[in-house]
Amino acid sequence: MKKSAEIRQELSGLVSSQQAMADVLKTEKRSAFNEAEQTKFDDLQKQIGELRTQLATAEAFEENQRSFGANPSGPSLKDDEENGGGNGGAPAPKRSFSIHKAIRSQIGNNVLSGVELDVHNATAEIAKRSGIPVQGICIPLFDTRSVQMETRADGQTVTQDSGGYGGNLVSTEVQPVIDALRPKPVVEKLGAIFLTGLQGDLKFPVNNGGIAATWEGEVDEVDPTKNAYGSKTMTPKRLAVAVPISLQNLMQSSIDLEAYTMSEIRTIVANAIDLAAINGSGTGQPMGILNASGTNAVAGGTNGLAPTFANMVALETGIFVENANGAKLNYVSNAKVRGKLKTTEITSGYPTFIMAPDGTVNGYPFETSNHVPSNLTKGTAAGVASAAIFGDFSQLIVGQWGFMDITVDNISRKKEGYIEIIVNVFVDVLVKQPKAFSVIKDLLTA
Repeated sequence: MKKSAEIRQELSGLVSSQQAMADVLKTEKRSAFNEAEQTKFDDLQKQIGELRTQLATAEAFEENQRSFGANPSGPSLKDDEENGGGNGGAPAPKRSFSIHKAIRSQIGNNVLSGVELDVHNATAEIAKRSGIPVQGICIPLFDTRSVQMETRADGQTVTQDSGGYGGNLVSTEVQPVIDALRPKPVVEKLGAIFLTGLQGDLKFPVNNGGIAATWEGEVDEVDPTKNAYGSKTMTPKRLAVAVPISLQNLMQSSIDLEAYTMSEIRTIVANAIDLAAINGSGTGQPMGILNASGTNAVAGGTNGLAPTFANMVALETGIFVENANGAKLNYVSNAKVRGKLKTTEITSGYPTFIMAPDGTVNGYPFETSNHVPSNLTKGTAAGVASAAIFGDFSQLIVGQWGFMDITVDNISRKKEGYIEIIVNVFVDVLVKQPKAFSVIKDLLTA
Protein backbone atom coordinates (compact mmCIF):
# COMPACT_ATOMS: atom_id res chain seq x y z
CA MET A 1 0.00 0.00 0.00
CA LYS A 2 1.31 3.46 -0.87
CA LYS A 3 1.91 5.92 1.94
CA SER A 4 -0.43 8.90 2.16
CA ALA A 5 2.50 11.30 1.59
CA GLU A 6 3.28 9.58 -1.73
CA ILE A 7 -0.36 9.74 -2.81
CA ARG A 8 -0.55 13.44 -1.91
CA GLN A 9 2.53 14.06 -4.04
CA GLU A 10 0.91 12.32 -7.02
CA LEU A 11 -2.29 14.27 -6.45
CA SER A 12 -0.33 17.51 -6.37
CA GLY A 13 1.25 16.68 -9.74
CA LEU A 14 -2.11 15.89 -11.35
CA VAL A 15 -3.73 19.05 -10.00
CA SER A 16 -0.75 21.07 -11.26
CA SER A 17 -1.23 19.53 -14.71
CA GLN A 18 -4.88 20.59 -14.71
CA GLN A 19 -3.88 24.08 -13.62
CA ALA A 20 -1.35 24.27 -16.44
CA MET A 21 -4.07 23.43 -18.95
CA ALA A 22 -6.35 26.08 -17.46
CA ASP A 23 -3.55 28.64 -17.62
CA VAL A 24 -3.06 27.89 -21.32
CA LEU A 25 -6.74 28.67 -21.91
CA LYS A 26 -6.34 31.96 -20.07
CA THR A 27 -3.17 32.90 -21.95
CA GLU A 28 -4.72 32.07 -25.33
CA LYS A 29 -7.97 33.79 -24.31
CA ARG A 30 -10.09 30.72 -25.04
CA SER A 31 -13.23 29.84 -23.17
CA ALA A 32 -13.14 26.05 -23.63
CA PHE A 33 -10.80 23.14 -24.34
CA ASN A 34 -10.66 21.46 -27.74
CA GLU A 35 -11.68 17.80 -27.97
CA ALA A 36 -8.21 16.38 -27.29
CA GLU A 37 -7.60 18.76 -24.39
CA GLN A 38 -10.98 17.96 -22.85
CA THR A 39 -10.23 14.22 -23.04
CA LYS A 40 -6.89 14.76 -21.31
CA PHE A 41 -8.49 17.00 -18.65
CA ASP A 42 -11.22 14.41 -17.96
CA ASP A 43 -8.60 11.66 -17.70
CA LEU A 44 -6.68 13.73 -15.15
CA GLN A 45 -9.89 14.24 -13.19
CA LYS A 46 -10.55 10.48 -13.21
CA GLN A 47 -7.04 9.79 -11.89
CA ILE A 48 -7.53 12.43 -9.19
CA GLY A 49 -10.76 10.75 -8.08
CA GLU A 50 -9.07 7.36 -7.85
CA LEU A 51 -6.16 8.78 -5.88
CA ARG A 52 -8.50 10.54 -3.47
CA THR A 53 -10.08 7.16 -2.68
CA GLN A 54 -6.63 5.62 -2.17
CA LEU A 55 -5.63 8.56 0.03
CA ALA A 56 -8.64 8.11 2.31
CA THR A 57 -7.79 4.41 2.73
CA ALA A 58 -4.11 5.10 3.38
CA GLU A 59 -4.84 7.82 5.93
CA ALA A 60 -7.30 5.55 7.77
CA PHE A 61 -4.72 2.75 7.85
CA GLU A 62 -1.97 5.06 9.08
CA GLU A 63 -4.24 6.41 11.79
CA ASN A 64 -4.89 2.82 12.93
CA GLN A 65 -1.14 2.23 13.04
CA ARG A 66 -0.57 5.36 15.10
CA SER A 67 -3.38 4.46 17.50
CA PHE A 68 -2.71 0.75 17.93
CA GLY A 69 0.24 -0.45 15.89
CA ALA A 70 2.90 1.13 18.12
CA ASN A 71 1.27 -0.29 21.29
CA PRO A 72 -0.08 -3.79 20.52
CA SER A 73 -0.74 -4.35 24.21
CA GLY A 74 -2.34 -0.94 24.58
CA PRO A 75 -5.99 0.05 24.52
CA SER A 76 -8.49 -1.11 21.91
CA LEU A 77 -11.81 0.58 21.33
CA LYS A 78 -14.68 -1.75 22.07
CA ASP A 79 -17.96 -1.56 20.23
CA ASP A 80 -19.91 -0.67 23.34
CA GLU A 81 -22.42 2.03 24.05
CA GLU A 82 -19.79 4.29 25.58
CA ASN A 83 -17.70 4.30 22.39
CA GLY A 84 -20.36 4.45 19.74
CA GLY A 85 -21.49 0.80 19.71
CA GLY A 86 -24.92 -0.32 18.66
CA ASN A 87 -24.60 1.54 15.36
CA GLY A 88 -25.15 -1.33 13.02
CA GLY A 89 -21.51 -2.40 12.83
CA ALA A 90 -20.19 0.99 11.71
CA PRO A 91 -16.69 1.91 12.95
CA ALA A 92 -16.81 3.40 16.42
CA PRO A 93 -15.65 6.99 16.76
CA LYS A 94 -12.23 7.35 18.37
CA ARG A 95 -12.01 8.78 21.90
CA SER A 96 -8.85 9.32 23.87
CA PHE A 97 -8.25 8.13 27.42
CA SER A 98 -9.68 10.55 30.02
CA ILE A 99 -8.08 10.52 33.45
CA HIS A 100 -10.91 12.69 34.76
CA LYS A 101 -13.52 10.18 33.58
CA ALA A 102 -11.56 7.35 35.18
CA ILE A 103 -11.42 9.25 38.47
CA ARG A 104 -15.12 10.14 38.28
CA SER A 105 -15.96 6.45 37.81
CA GLN A 106 -14.51 5.76 41.25
CA ILE A 107 -16.87 8.22 42.88
CA GLY A 108 -20.07 6.35 43.56
CA ASN A 109 -20.41 3.06 41.64
CA ASN A 110 -16.64 2.32 41.46
CA VAL A 111 -17.02 0.90 37.91
CA LEU A 112 -14.71 1.68 34.99
CA SER A 113 -16.01 1.42 31.42
CA GLY A 114 -15.11 2.10 27.81
CA VAL A 115 -11.61 3.23 26.85
CA GLU A 116 -10.68 3.84 30.48
CA LEU A 117 -11.44 0.18 31.35
CA ASP A 118 -9.44 -1.06 28.33
CA VAL A 119 -6.49 1.10 29.32
CA HIS A 120 -6.67 0.01 32.97
CA ASN A 121 -6.82 -3.68 32.06
CA ALA A 122 -3.92 -3.46 29.60
CA THR A 123 -1.74 -1.44 31.98
CA ALA A 124 -2.63 -3.64 34.95
CA GLU A 125 -1.50 -6.67 32.98
CA ILE A 126 1.88 -5.00 32.38
CA ALA A 127 2.11 -4.15 36.10
CA LYS A 128 1.26 -7.74 37.03
CA ARG A 129 4.03 -9.12 34.82
CA SER A 130 6.42 -6.67 36.51
CA GLY A 131 5.36 -7.80 39.99
CA ILE A 132 3.78 -4.49 40.89
CA PRO A 133 0.57 -4.81 42.95
CA VAL A 134 -2.41 -2.80 41.67
CA GLN A 135 -4.79 -1.29 44.20
CA GLY A 136 -6.54 1.41 42.22
CA ILE A 137 -6.74 2.69 38.67
CA CYS A 138 -3.77 1.98 36.41
CA ILE A 139 -2.67 5.12 34.58
CA PRO A 140 -0.73 4.26 31.39
CA LEU A 141 2.79 5.56 31.08
CA PHE A 142 2.31 6.25 27.37
CA ASP A 143 -0.43 8.73 28.26
CA THR A 144 0.82 10.35 31.47
CA ARG A 145 4.58 10.02 31.22
CA SER A 146 6.04 9.54 34.71
CA VAL A 147 4.11 10.13 37.96
CA GLN A 148 6.01 9.38 41.17
CA MET A 149 3.85 9.24 44.30
CA GLU A 150 5.67 11.48 46.75
CA THR A 151 4.04 13.55 49.48
CA ARG A 152 5.49 17.03 49.04
CA ALA A 153 2.50 18.49 47.16
CA ASP A 154 -0.59 19.56 49.07
CA GLY A 155 -2.84 17.42 46.88
CA GLN A 156 -3.50 16.27 43.34
CA THR A 157 -2.71 19.56 41.57
CA VAL A 158 -1.62 20.71 38.15
CA THR A 159 1.14 23.19 38.97
CA GLN A 160 2.78 22.07 42.24
CA ASP A 161 6.18 20.34 42.17
CA SER A 162 6.76 21.05 38.46
CA GLY A 163 3.58 19.25 37.47
CA GLY A 164 4.58 15.97 39.10
CA TYR A 165 1.23 15.61 40.87
CA GLY A 166 -1.23 16.28 38.12
CA GLY A 167 0.36 18.53 35.51
CA ASN A 168 1.55 15.54 33.50
CA LEU A 169 -2.06 14.43 33.16
CA VAL A 170 -3.04 17.61 31.33
CA SER A 171 -2.89 17.01 27.60
CA THR A 172 -1.30 19.44 25.17
CA GLU A 173 -3.22 20.03 21.96
CA VAL A 174 -1.16 21.26 19.03
CA GLN A 175 -2.99 24.14 17.36
CA PRO A 176 -2.43 25.54 13.85
CA VAL A 177 1.02 27.05 13.37
CA ILE A 178 1.32 30.79 14.04
CA ASP A 179 2.54 32.21 10.75
CA ALA A 180 5.64 34.35 10.49
CA LEU A 181 4.97 38.03 9.87
CA ARG A 182 5.95 38.93 6.32
CA PRO A 183 5.31 41.87 3.99
CA LYS A 184 2.09 41.54 2.01
CA PRO A 185 2.62 41.28 -1.76
CA VAL A 186 1.08 44.35 -3.41
CA VAL A 187 2.19 44.79 -7.03
CA GLU A 188 -0.54 42.59 -8.47
CA LYS A 189 -3.15 44.51 -6.48
CA LEU A 190 -1.66 47.76 -7.74
CA GLY A 191 -2.29 46.70 -11.34
CA ALA A 192 0.90 44.97 -12.52
CA ILE A 193 0.41 42.59 -15.45
CA PHE A 194 1.33 38.94 -14.76
CA LEU A 195 2.29 36.69 -17.69
CA THR A 196 2.51 32.97 -16.84
CA GLY A 197 3.43 29.82 -18.71
CA LEU A 198 6.10 31.59 -20.80
CA GLN A 199 8.62 29.63 -22.90
CA GLY A 200 11.11 31.67 -24.97
CA ASP A 201 12.57 35.08 -24.14
CA LEU A 202 10.20 38.01 -24.57
CA LYS A 203 11.17 40.99 -26.74
CA PHE A 204 9.16 44.20 -26.66
CA PRO A 205 9.77 46.75 -29.44
CA VAL A 206 9.83 50.28 -28.02
CA ASN A 207 8.68 53.24 -30.06
CA ASN A 208 10.98 56.09 -29.07
CA GLY A 209 9.09 58.57 -31.25
CA GLY A 210 10.28 60.75 -34.11
CA ILE A 211 7.32 61.21 -36.44
CA ALA A 212 6.24 64.86 -36.31
CA ALA A 213 3.61 67.00 -37.95
CA THR A 214 4.52 70.53 -39.07
CA TRP A 215 2.52 73.44 -40.36
CA GLU A 216 3.46 74.26 -43.96
CA GLY A 217 2.40 76.70 -46.62
CA GLU A 218 -0.03 75.74 -49.33
CA VAL A 219 2.60 74.31 -51.69
CA ASP A 220 5.64 74.05 -49.40
CA GLU A 221 7.45 70.68 -49.27
CA VAL A 222 7.14 68.84 -45.96
CA ASP A 223 10.25 67.23 -44.55
CA PRO A 224 9.95 63.45 -43.93
CA THR A 225 10.15 62.19 -40.34
CA LYS A 226 10.42 58.69 -38.94
CA ASN A 227 10.13 56.87 -35.65
CA ALA A 228 13.15 55.46 -33.83
CA TYR A 229 12.65 51.99 -32.37
CA GLY A 230 14.44 50.18 -29.59
CA SER A 231 13.59 47.02 -27.69
CA LYS A 232 13.38 45.58 -24.19
CA THR A 233 13.68 41.92 -23.33
CA MET A 234 12.58 39.64 -20.52
CA THR A 235 14.67 36.54 -19.76
CA PRO A 236 14.05 33.97 -17.01
CA LYS A 237 15.89 34.41 -13.72
CA ARG A 238 15.92 31.52 -11.24
CA LEU A 239 14.31 31.86 -7.83
CA ALA A 240 14.95 28.80 -5.65
CA VAL A 241 13.88 27.46 -2.25
CA ALA A 242 15.13 24.29 -0.50
CA VAL A 243 13.63 23.07 2.78
CA PRO A 244 14.99 19.94 4.55
CA ILE A 245 12.50 18.13 6.81
CA SER A 246 13.37 15.17 9.01
CA LEU A 247 11.32 12.01 8.57
CA GLN A 248 10.77 11.93 12.33
CA ASN A 249 9.35 15.45 12.18
CA LEU A 250 6.91 14.34 9.51
CA MET A 251 5.85 11.26 11.46
CA GLN A 252 5.46 12.98 14.82
CA SER A 253 3.81 16.20 13.70
CA SER A 254 0.13 16.46 14.50
CA ILE A 255 -0.46 18.62 11.42
CA ASP A 256 0.32 17.89 7.80
CA LEU A 257 3.74 19.48 7.98
CA GLU A 258 4.55 18.88 4.33
CA ALA A 259 1.39 20.65 3.14
CA TYR A 260 2.05 23.52 5.55
CA THR A 261 5.62 23.82 4.32
CA MET A 262 4.41 24.02 0.71
CA SER A 263 2.00 26.79 1.68
CA GLU A 264 4.90 28.63 3.32
CA ILE A 265 7.04 28.19 0.20
CA ARG A 266 4.33 29.66 -2.02
CA THR A 267 4.09 32.67 0.31
CA ILE A 268 7.86 33.13 0.32
CA VAL A 269 8.03 32.93 -3.49
CA ALA A 270 5.22 35.50 -3.87
CA ASN A 271 7.04 37.85 -1.49
CA ALA A 272 10.36 37.41 -3.31
CA ILE A 273 8.73 38.30 -6.64
CA ASP A 274 7.02 41.32 -5.09
CA LEU A 275 10.32 42.52 -3.59
CA ALA A 276 12.10 42.11 -6.93
CA ALA A 277 9.39 44.09 -8.75
CA ILE A 278 9.74 46.97 -6.30
CA ASN A 279 13.44 46.97 -5.42
CA GLY A 280 15.22 44.30 -7.48
CA SER A 281 18.86 45.13 -8.15
CA GLY A 282 19.03 43.73 -11.69
CA THR A 283 22.15 41.71 -10.80
CA GLY A 284 21.24 38.02 -10.83
CA GLN A 285 17.64 39.04 -10.23
CA PRO A 286 15.03 41.22 -11.95
CA MET A 287 15.37 45.01 -12.06
CA GLY A 288 12.72 46.67 -9.90
CA ILE A 289 11.08 50.08 -10.21
CA LEU A 290 13.33 51.78 -7.64
CA ASN A 291 16.48 50.81 -9.56
CA ALA A 292 15.19 51.17 -13.12
CA SER A 293 16.78 53.96 -15.15
CA GLY A 294 14.61 56.69 -16.65
CA THR A 295 12.05 57.09 -13.86
CA ASN A 296 11.04 60.57 -12.69
CA ALA A 297 13.28 61.36 -9.72
CA VAL A 298 12.13 63.66 -6.92
CA ALA A 299 14.56 64.76 -4.17
CA GLY A 300 13.57 65.81 -0.68
CA GLY A 301 16.80 67.46 0.45
CA THR A 302 20.60 67.23 0.53
CA ASN A 303 20.45 65.19 3.73
CA GLY A 304 16.95 63.88 3.25
CA LEU A 305 13.73 65.53 4.35
CA ALA A 306 10.53 64.66 6.15
CA PRO A 307 7.75 64.10 3.58
CA THR A 308 5.74 67.15 2.61
CA PHE A 309 2.59 67.65 0.60
CA ALA A 310 4.79 69.36 -2.01
CA ASN A 311 6.83 66.14 -2.33
CA MET A 312 3.71 64.15 -3.08
CA VAL A 313 2.49 66.63 -5.65
CA ALA A 314 5.94 66.62 -7.29
CA LEU A 315 5.72 62.84 -7.68
CA GLU A 316 2.36 63.23 -9.41
CA THR A 317 3.55 66.12 -11.58
CA GLY A 318 6.37 64.06 -13.07
CA ILE A 319 3.88 61.49 -14.30
CA PHE A 320 1.52 64.03 -15.84
CA VAL A 321 4.36 65.92 -17.56
CA GLU A 322 5.35 62.67 -19.28
CA ASN A 323 1.74 61.95 -20.37
CA ALA A 324 1.87 58.73 -18.34
CA ASN A 325 -1.23 59.38 -16.25
CA GLY A 326 -2.98 56.05 -16.88
CA ALA A 327 -5.83 54.40 -15.05
CA LYS A 328 -3.75 52.55 -12.42
CA LEU A 329 -2.11 55.44 -10.61
CA ASN A 330 -1.16 54.53 -7.04
CA TYR A 331 1.24 55.42 -4.28
CA VAL A 332 3.24 52.70 -2.51
CA SER A 333 5.66 53.06 0.39
CA ASN A 334 6.56 51.41 3.68
CA ALA A 335 4.82 51.53 7.07
CA LYS A 336 7.13 54.26 8.42
CA VAL A 337 6.21 56.64 5.60
CA ARG A 338 2.56 55.77 6.04
CA GLY A 339 2.73 56.69 9.72
CA LYS A 340 4.53 59.95 8.95
CA LEU A 341 1.99 60.96 6.30
CA LYS A 342 -0.88 60.29 8.70
CA THR A 343 0.60 62.65 11.28
CA THR A 344 2.06 65.40 9.05
CA GLU A 345 -0.16 68.42 8.46
CA ILE A 346 -0.46 69.81 4.94
CA THR A 347 -0.27 73.31 6.42
CA SER A 348 1.11 73.77 9.91
CA GLY A 349 -1.58 74.58 12.44
CA TYR A 350 -4.45 73.07 10.44
CA PRO A 351 -5.67 69.54 11.29
CA THR A 352 -5.59 68.30 7.69
CA PHE A 353 -2.96 65.66 7.11
CA ILE A 354 -1.13 64.51 3.98
CA MET A 355 -2.77 61.09 4.25
CA ALA A 356 -6.53 61.50 4.46
CA PRO A 357 -8.67 59.49 6.91
CA ASP A 358 -9.69 57.16 4.03
CA GLY A 359 -6.03 56.23 3.45
CA THR A 360 -5.56 58.18 0.22
CA VAL A 361 -2.92 60.81 -0.55
CA ASN A 362 -4.18 63.76 -2.59
CA GLY A 363 -7.06 61.56 -3.77
CA TYR A 364 -4.91 58.63 -4.96
CA PRO A 365 -4.81 55.15 -3.34
CA PHE A 366 -1.84 54.43 -1.07
CA GLU A 367 -0.61 50.86 -0.56
CA THR A 368 1.75 49.90 2.24
CA SER A 369 4.56 47.40 1.68
CA ASN A 370 7.72 46.96 3.71
CA HIS A 371 9.38 45.74 0.53
CA VAL A 372 9.87 49.48 -0.06
CA PRO A 373 13.17 50.12 1.78
CA SER A 374 13.53 52.29 4.87
CA ASN A 375 17.32 51.94 5.25
CA LEU A 376 18.57 54.17 2.43
CA THR A 377 21.24 56.86 2.77
CA LYS A 378 21.11 60.49 1.62
CA GLY A 379 23.95 62.78 2.69
CA THR A 380 24.31 62.60 6.45
CA ALA A 381 21.09 60.61 6.80
CA ALA A 382 22.79 57.21 6.85
CA GLY A 383 20.59 54.12 6.69
CA VAL A 384 17.40 55.88 7.79
CA ALA A 385 15.83 57.27 4.61
CA SER A 386 12.75 55.73 3.01
CA ALA A 387 11.56 55.48 -0.58
CA ALA A 388 8.14 56.02 -2.12
CA ILE A 389 6.75 55.35 -5.60
CA PHE A 390 3.88 56.93 -7.51
CA GLY A 391 2.92 55.66 -10.91
CA ASP A 392 0.86 53.64 -13.35
CA PHE A 393 1.45 50.03 -12.31
CA SER A 394 -0.09 48.65 -15.50
CA GLN A 395 3.28 49.60 -16.99
CA LEU A 396 4.91 46.86 -14.86
CA ILE A 397 5.08 43.29 -16.21
CA VAL A 398 5.92 40.21 -14.15
CA GLY A 399 6.68 37.17 -16.31
CA GLN A 400 6.89 33.54 -15.15
CA TRP A 401 8.38 30.80 -17.32
CA GLY A 402 6.77 27.38 -17.09
CA PHE A 403 5.25 26.78 -13.68
CA MET A 404 6.46 26.28 -10.15
CA ASP A 405 8.81 23.30 -10.29
CA ILE A 406 8.43 21.30 -7.07
CA THR A 407 10.61 18.29 -6.27
CA VAL A 408 10.55 16.14 -3.14
CA ASP A 409 13.97 14.51 -2.77
CA ASN A 410 13.81 11.55 -0.41
CA ILE A 411 17.09 9.98 -1.60
CA SER A 412 20.01 12.42 -1.34
CA ARG A 413 19.85 12.82 2.45
CA LYS A 414 18.18 9.52 3.26
CA LYS A 415 21.06 8.39 5.50
CA GLU A 416 20.51 11.49 7.64
CA GLY A 417 16.77 10.89 7.90
CA TYR A 418 15.84 13.92 5.81
CA ILE A 419 13.63 14.59 2.85
CA GLU A 420 14.14 17.85 1.00
CA ILE A 421 11.55 19.96 -0.78
CA ILE A 422 13.08 21.93 -3.66
CA VAL A 423 11.23 24.64 -5.56
CA ASN A 424 12.47 26.43 -8.66
CA VAL A 425 10.63 29.33 -10.26
CA PHE A 426 11.86 31.33 -13.28
CA VAL A 427 10.73 34.94 -13.25
CA ASP A 428 11.59 38.36 -14.70
CA VAL A 429 10.22 41.87 -14.26
CA LEU A 430 9.97 44.59 -16.90
CA VAL A 431 9.26 48.27 -16.32
CA LYS A 432 7.72 49.00 -19.73
CA GLN A 433 7.72 52.78 -19.48
CA PRO A 434 10.00 54.11 -16.72
CA LYS A 435 8.46 57.57 -17.15
CA ALA A 436 5.21 56.11 -15.88
CA PHE A 437 6.80 56.01 -12.39
CA SER A 438 8.04 58.75 -10.07
CA VAL A 439 10.46 57.84 -7.30
CA ILE A 440 11.71 59.57 -4.15
CA LYS A 441 14.41 57.93 -2.01
CA ASP A 442 15.22 60.31 0.83
CA LEU A 443 12.12 60.59 3.02
CA LEU A 444 12.90 60.89 6.73
CA THR A 445 10.31 59.48 9.12
CA ALA A 446 11.86 60.04 12.55
